[in-house]
Amino acid sequence: MKIAFLTEMDFTGSISADHPNMRTEFAWMHALQADHIPIKQYDKIRGYDRIMIILPKGRVILSADGAEVDNQSNTTAALLKAPLVSTLKQHNGKVYYVQEGPHWWFNDYALSDQINFYNMLADCDAIFAHNQSDTNYYRGLFPNKQVGVIPTLLIEDLIQHIKPNPQPQVIIGGNMARWYGGFESMIVARGFGLSISVQTSHASKSGECQLINCLPRMSWFEWMKQLSTFKYAVHLMPTVAAGTFALNCAYFGIPCIGNQLVDTQQVCFPLTSVAIHDIDRARQLVQRLHSDSEFYQQVSQQAKHNYNTHFSKHQFLQKMQPQLA
Repeated sequence: MKIAFLTEMDFTGSISADHPNMRTEFAWMHALQADHIPIKQYDKIRGYDRIMIILPKGRVILSADGAEVDNQSNTTAALLKAPLVSTLKQHNGKVYYVQEGPHWWFNDYALSDQINFYNMLADCDAIFAHNQSDTNYYRGLFPNKQVGVIPTLLIEDLIQHIKPNPQPQVIIGGNMARWYGGFESMIVARGFGLSISVQTSHASKSGECQLINCLPRMSWFEWMKQLSTFKYAVHLMPTVAAGTFALNCAYFGIPCIGNQLVDTQQVCFPLTSVAIHDIDRARQLVQRLHSDSEFYQQVSQQAKHNYNTHFSKHQFLQKMQPQLA
């Protein structure tokens, strides 16, 4: 089966197993032996059996209670106004939408673009969500449409020789922005009484590095090497998205406290998953992980087992092949 992924990235080609920046969408492309094509070239694409659309989110400005999308810096609005799906179907097989970010993200678009987004989803043959919790949302919008999960994935080829060397330190999963819940993660992580680190990102706030250790931006490979040196992880991200942080932690068996609505967290770390905003429960888990070595080992071993059972490349293909048939 010939598959193409369409994203805002400006390159055409395939993804090798040793790609140094093997983030989730690259892992999907590699596992499915798919080509990547810039989405802006949608009207020139021919001869694919399956097209996977990952629409650019668009950049949100203003506050969370009155956000708008700045469409001057991306192609999202233009794509939503274009006959994207119908044009692709003229020269290819089925066209699928692949979730990017939280399912509610389009609610911050201009009203006309919200309607266009809904109509684009309606035109697609199926919708692939990040998590089981997201499928309920999409099935509610489209009761008669195929809705499934495209599992979060990492490709092990480049990292399989990394030997974890956990030191008494804590990594939190995101910066001090509402999107990542970094402030709450930091407050909870202080319960370990250890050094706290975070990787710098576009969401970093001025002054963060005065409170915790700020790691530089890294390629995925360098990030995984760095991550393997941590003993604990906290990621109280209220935004339900792909869950790559929890999956990366599970690969190394690093106990992670995080959002139970994210599949990678709930499946790999059932004993340390909490409801959104349940900071009290998160604090209790910090104390138990820190004081109970048997509990720590149980969480660590369970995470590695559940990763291999549910999120390996083999399991990914087993889940995806019937959905793509």
